[in-house]
Amino acid sequence: MKRIITLFLLVIVFVTLGCTGKEATSTVTEVVKPSADTITAASGSLYYSAGSYDLPSLQAVLGAYPYKVNVGISTTNADQSPNLAVAIPGITADGKYLSLGLADNRTKENLIQRELAVVMFYEYNPTAVEKIDRNKGCRVVAKYVGDSENKRINTEANNESPSLFLEILEILPLG
Repeated sequence: MKRIITLFLLVIVFVTLGCTGKEATSTVTEVVKPSADTITAASGSLYYSAGSYDLPSLQAVLGAYPYKVNVGISTTNADQSPNLAVAIPGITADGKYLSLGLADNRTKENLIQRELAVVMFYEYNPTAVEKIDRNKGCRVVAKYVGDSENKRINTEANNESPSLFLEILEILPLG
């Protein structure tokens, strides 16, 4: 009987010691390179696909200033927290790149260091009868082209104020 009680007490001691918070606090968190899903639900359900822009529609919207769309740029901070900015992008004539004239700020830093962004273009028309006409736009998954390519594109464009160029990887419906 003493052996059973001793064994029982030993099990309780080992279980108690094994369940302390020391293990939980020493867990290493793996840093993952951001993806579109890190910064938006870009692969989720497509709620407004019928009213979404394709590349020619996006070029038309960005070709007439002032824009009739709201623009949000989503990036990921170094600590993997989200960053959202409002900016006015341009688009190249060939539709391959978005261009941003950003000051030295967190969004610019995020784009250069982690490269990936999701840019949301949203046009709201409250007087439209149909839902697809009230909510138009798209999400653009874009990637910073890198310092050397960015310099080359700015030189070819003769930009007085260098822009930050993002390659358009994918155009997704609003959702």
